[in-house]
Amino acid sequence: MGVILHNHYDLEELEMKEKAMLFPCDRELASFMDCVDPVNYEIKGLCVLEDSNVDDLCDIPVFDIGSIDFNLFDVLILIDNAFYSHSFIKDCIERGKKIVNVEEIEKIDVENIHAILEKQSVSVPIVFVMGITPYTEKFHVQLALRKAFANNGYKVSQIGSKSYSGLFGFHSYPSFMNEPMDNTERIMLFRKYVKYIEQQEQPDLIVIGVPGGIMAVNKKHYFDFGMTAYMVSQAIEPDYVIMSMLYSKSYTIEQLEEINQTCKYKFNFEIQSFHLSNTLLDPTSLKSERLTFIKIGNKKYTEKVDRLYDFLNQEDLNKAFDAMITKLSSYNVNQFF
Repeated sequence: MGVILHNHYDLEELEMKEKAMLFPCDRELASFMDCVDPVNYEIKGLCVLEDSNVDDLCDIPVFDIGSIDFNLFDVLILIDNAFYSHSFIKDCIERGKKIVNVEEIEKIDVENIHAILEKQSVSVPIVFVMGITPYTEKFHVQLALRKAFANNGYKVSQIGSKSYSGLFGFHSYPSFMNEPMDNTERIMLFRKYVKYIEQQEQPDLIVIGVPGGIMAVNKKHYFDFGMTAYMVSQAIEPDYVIMSMLYSKSYTIEQLEEINQTCKYKFNFEIQSFHLSNTLLDPTSLKSERLTFIKIGNKKYTEKVDRLYDFLNQEDLNKAFDAMITKLSSYNVNQFF
């Protein structure tokens, strides 16, 4: 069994960490803060734009850019590059604060990846977390899995679906996934990337969150046609797949099986579990320039079907986790158990 991962530090570790502020922070990022786990930074607060209502979502102090105390931090972690020219960034630089792109928190040298031989395959179990569309709580599921595996004594390595995954102890997607290059080379590099993580960290398993969705919604909103999902699935063969779904009160076994068959023939894998998210797609926005996703309060369903779980509900998570362990055990994946 692997070493249990912890989200707390002793006094000596905290003294070695640089004091950091996150900017800009929105409600989604704030909702994840209870799981924040950056290696080299102590997060002193969240910095928000005017009128951002995030105070109720986490215990970490929240500061408006107009009233921040610059003595609280030495490093500003920039969440979105689009804000690099913001006046607040200039104020931080003038006061001698270090600006760190969130994607640079955890970065693997590509030269180390190139050193991996192409024939070297990953030898630990691989779990995919994917979404039928974006905004289906994939990252919430990844965090829930991290906690569940750690609590059960497994050492888990993760590649997260968010650009700020490094804040939570995950690896981010490598920059070459978005750089101009032949897709074959990109797929081979990603395979090496995963193998390098395995070699360096010696985990019991690797969880890979796949950004975006797996297919186009319509001709106007195509989400890269699931190309990222396709390249990841060609690079690495998963042992277990969780598909995060848009909210519906009444999914049927037939509907879920149809999605499973789509993945079987498009990506060459089958889905073992489905997650019921709290996100609805507003059908009136399908012809608009931008899709509208609606968050619901309480997830309700008329009938619970097999393989469909709410991974954010502890009772459901326990059932889903047990099912995952049973399935991986039946594969006897490199004597995982």
